[in-house]
Amino acid sequence: MTLDEVILELYRIAETREWSGKKTDEALATAIEGMEQIWTLRQADVRRDAKVRALKKQPRVWS
Repeated sequence: MTLDEVILELYRIAETREWSGKKTDEALATAIEGMEQIWTLRQADVRRDAKVRALKKQPRVWS
C-alpha cells in the first residue's frame, strides 16, 4: 500500500466514520490520528532535508 492509498483510506474512514463495518466515533478519531502522524513525519522529513541542503557547500560565483 502506498502512502497516497493510506491517506485516501484515512479520509474515507473519517468521512464515513465506518471501520471494520461498524460506524463509530473511534473510526473518526483513528483516521484523524493517522493523518496527524503522517503530517508529523512529512514535516520531520522537510526539516531534515533543509538541514542537509544548508550544510552543503555553496558553489563560489566569480565575477
